Amino acid sequence: MFKSRSLYTAVLSTALAASAAAQVSTADPRVPDRSPPDIERGSSMSIAAIQTRPQGTLGRNIGLGYGVSGAYLYRLDARGVWSVRAELAAVAYGNESKRSAFSETVGGRVQVNVRTTNYIVPASVGPQLTWPTGRIRPYVNAGVGGQVFMTESAVEGTDTHVAIASSTNQSDVAFNWVAGGGIYVPAVPGMTRVQLDLSMQYLRGGRARYLAPGSIIDLEGGGVRISPLESATHLVMLRLGARIGL
Repeated sequence: MFKSRSLYTAVLSTALAASAAAQVSTADPRVPDRSPPDIERGSSMSIAAIQTRPQGTLGRNIGLGYGVSGAYLYRLDARGVWSVRAELAAVAYGNESKRSAFSETVGGRVQVNVRTTNYIVPASVGPQLTWPTGRIRPYVNAGVGGQVFMTESAVEGTDTHVAIASSTNQSDVAFNWVAGGGIYVPAVPGMTRVQLDLSMQYLRGGRARYLAPGSIIDLEGGGVRISPLESATHLVMLRLGARIGL
């Protein structure tokens, strides 16, 4: 009986002592914190609305373009200073629309819209250097790639605007190199998973053939005359979007 009571007392005393020691260790700032560090995510993506501003001869031939851009970044170091950036964008820089009879057999009883849209699709890959801390986090990037110039005409219903048929009128590809920079700003203070992304890039493109509004003229009898333009394809691209950690 005495031994059992003594054993119970010893076990209880040991448990209380261990609990007290654990509380002291946790509260003592001299005891190192063994909890795992907050590891940054290894990759992220940025989605942005963009405006393109053609430069030089290209700027005299076509107007501003509007579209979307997506960039994927893969971090190369623990802090996120160096990353590999791959980017793809799609921009429309002008369109024309006219109403026409569906066919000569049907006559004018069924009308359709014939819409012609001009596109630029730039793509690039290269390094990015980022300052990874602070409220405002600047970055610079560079890359090489190409940009596709394409013009497409589509027949759409007048009520639904759903394409019935389409055809590519002109397409060409130009090599480019890219240089730019911008800033990341955490959308919520203290949380870096979602950041605002504001940037500008200069795309120095090689020569390409492309169309502008008015480059396609309909001829009597159903034919068309296409008059391509040709020049260097330099662009400035403005981006406003969000960076999201994956």
